[in-house]
Amino acid sequence: MDLGDIPSGGSSAHAPDTVSAKQLLGEYIAACNHRPPDAFLNHLGKQVRTLLDEGIAPAHLRAALERHRVKGLSPGVLPSLVHEVMNAAAHATPAAHRAWTNPTDVVAAYGDEL
Repeated sequence: MDLGDIPSGGSSAHAPDTVSAKQLLGEYIAACNHRPPDAFLNHLGKQVRTLLDEGIAPAHLRAALERHRVKGLSPGVLPSLVHEVMNAAAHATPAAHRAWTNPTDVVAAYGDEL
């Protein structure tokens, strides 16, 4: 087979955006300095599985899990962190501040009300 061909059949590799709760938890554990307790990981795994089943994008889950790990929060807040990550883009670019200046054309600015 030449390098330009696409492999066919029998491949066990997942699609690029397909990820399991187990895989995401593995990434989470690998990023921790010390392995969290099993009860914690079981609860977090259920939250991750539920969010994946809802159709939440793995990229959003990864970002939320990173925030979760850094902050050291309870597994129950993961949906809130996912919501925060998903909606942060809307607030990422605040409106540029414009200093107030006197208008040069008073009639156009105030409609002749001065």
